[in-house]
Amino acid sequence: MKVLNFNSTRLRNAEYISLCNDVLKQVKTYDWETANVLNLLTWVKDSTSELKNRVNKMGTVNETLEVKQADDRFNDAWRAIKAVTKAHRLSPLEAERDSAAVMSELINSYGDNLHIESYEVQNATAKLFLKACNKPEIKAAVENLKIQSFVGNIEAALNQLVAAIDRRKAKSVGELKENETREIRNRLHANLNKMFRYMEVMSDVAPGGPLDNMINEINLSIQKIETAIKKRRHTSQELEETEMT
Repeated sequence: MKVLNFNSTRLRNAEYISLCNDVLKQVKTYDWETANVLNLLTWVKDSTSELKNRVNKMGTVNETLEVKQADDRFNDAWRAIKAVTKAHRLSPLEAERDSAAVMSELINSYGDNLHIESYEVQNATAKLFLKACNKPEIKAAVENLKIQSFVGNIEAALNQLVAAIDRRKAKSVGELKENETREIRNRLHANLNKMFRYMEVMSDVAPGGPLDNMINEINLSIQKIETAIKKRRHTSQELEETEMT
């Protein structure tokens, strides 16, 4: 039985780590030590940990005062538009209630609790929200409720937060070389391949055994990652269109 082919260069670091964690979880019941190939498992574990540690150093945004204040402004802006929309749902005017319903649906579709998400999710989703606010039906609802300033506050706070994060990352990540991360990923890819090839060979020797089930689970994890990549590409296209408009 074969492990599905996948191009590791298409995976983000977090996706690669997630896949490796799944693989390690799925193969942990195999008796690697008795089979005298414990090193195959150890290599993958060590390489995964190495990449995870590097990503933590690269991706961590230290909560500098500037970043924290910018994030607080965004959180307040998001809470504010939620609150004012909720208030308009109780308006005696039917037109205002209808417009508030439109805005409530929009806010919920992009995450009612967006302000507690990670920076990456929060900022990317907020960009899509702002793009949606330019659609005729949403723009009409905003104008009818006279909440243009609330939308503007979200945009201004988001821009400040993104700029603050970029400045912080430039300072903390500047010394970390990209080629070092690439080398770690290459080692991990090589170690995974060694493990997979061993599993495939032994699966062919004893078909229908536990290795077949493990390979099936690994293939499902690979398919899950492939689906995430397709979804990410779709979101990226939306963001590119937003930046061009």
